[in-house]
Amino acid sequence: GEFFPAFLFLSITNRCNLSCKGCWVTPSAPPVDMELGVLSNIITECKGKGTNFFGILGGEPLLHDGLMELFRLHQDCYFVLFTNGTFLTCEVAKQLRQLGNVTPLISIEGLEAESEARRGGSGVYGSALEALHYCHENRLFTGVATSITQNSIDDLVCEKFVNEMARRGAHYLWYYIYRPVGPNPSLERALGTEQI
Repeated sequence: GEFFPAFLFLSITNRCNLSCKGCWVTPSAPPVDMELGVLSNIITECKGKGTNFFGILGGEPLLHDGLMELFRLHQDCYFVLFTNGTFLTCEVAKQLRQLGNVTPLISIEGLEAESEARRGGSGVYGSALEALHYCHENRLFTGVATSITQNSIDDLVCEKFVNEMARRGAHYLWYYIYRPVGPNPSLERALGTEQI
């Protein structure tokens, strides 16, 4: 019989406000967004194959102008929104709550110093925690994603971090292993075999 994935990831834009070490997305000038119609057609075709669960990636997907409309058009689907949190305002959280078919997955790449160094920006850690607060305030099912590096493993792979994120409103954590790729791979952050 035919096999079709139950869960698909769609990278909808290469636009981003950060320049993270190890990011696989290469920005372009001008930036490239998938057109809303194309995205909607892809999702419709996937639904025809039995897939109703999608991961939405960027760049930063909240920079895509058609994102909320995409979620509205496909109320019979469930979306995991991978975001750095810097654009996840209280108003955005309210919209997501009204839609009811999206779980924000907010990226936290270490405690404050490591987040700033890794993400190439200032205030990034605080923005992510603020986004988590807005999601909690609006009663969204919300996760925290983090890629584990040499610099973050001790801070993030521990009960203290898990409990702190739960206290702040995270319902789940999504851990993955840092991959040194992209224009700024930062090879020294890669985990050793024993750490993996």
